[in-house]
Amino acid sequence: MLYLYDNAIVDDLMRSFNPNHVENPVVKVISPEQIIGLAAQIQDDSVSFPIVALDRDDNTSIDADRMNFTRAHFGVSSVLDTETNNLYYEKAIPVKLSYGLTLLTTNTADRDELLKELMFKYMNMYYLTIQLPYYCKRKIRFGVTIDTNSEIQHSSGSFDYLESGKLYQTILPLQCEGCVLVSYTPVKLKRVTHSVNAELIDKS
Repeated sequence: MLYLYDNAIVDDLMRSFNPNHVENPVVKVISPEQIIGLAAQIQDDSVSFPIVALDRDDNTSIDADRMNFTRAHFGVSSVLDTETNNLYYEKAIPVKLSYGLTLLTTNTADRDELLKELMFKYMNMYYLTIQLPYYCKRKIRFGVTIDTNSEIQHSSGSFDYLESGKLYQTILPLQCEGCVLVSYTPVKLKRVTHSVNAELIDKS
């Protein structure tokens, strides 16, 4: 379900750079799945710049500071399905997610302006929401901010762009707070009836 966090960040960036949903926005936002084919598109000169590409760090770790033994191992009751009479227990494992937000431009002016806007956007904790596609259909709110422990990386290269043109690249490190992995275990509820016999004892 980690892709849900990716999609939430990408969708929010798309709304920021293209609020009117025009067909060819000035700044194009690329999701992690689209990054694989980006190099080939650059070689074929089939894309326009600037581009903002989100890439999740492969090293996902468990957030031990937020770990709750009961929620991780046994779960807590979260939702009752009235049609099947199943009670679903939600297990949750908190995780740390890190991203690299890559800016690709053909000049330093565009790069610097994009970097400035994104730094102000994520300097303070920026909150987003995902909708879980599971039984409970509940929402999880998480925050995105700049990873101040990592440096902002700058580089440039030709990439054979327009026959020896130059592309400028900047990677803004981001980290997320409040992300969790969830799993649901159904428990069938059964109706239990009890009969009680009461007798009146005469103590006279």
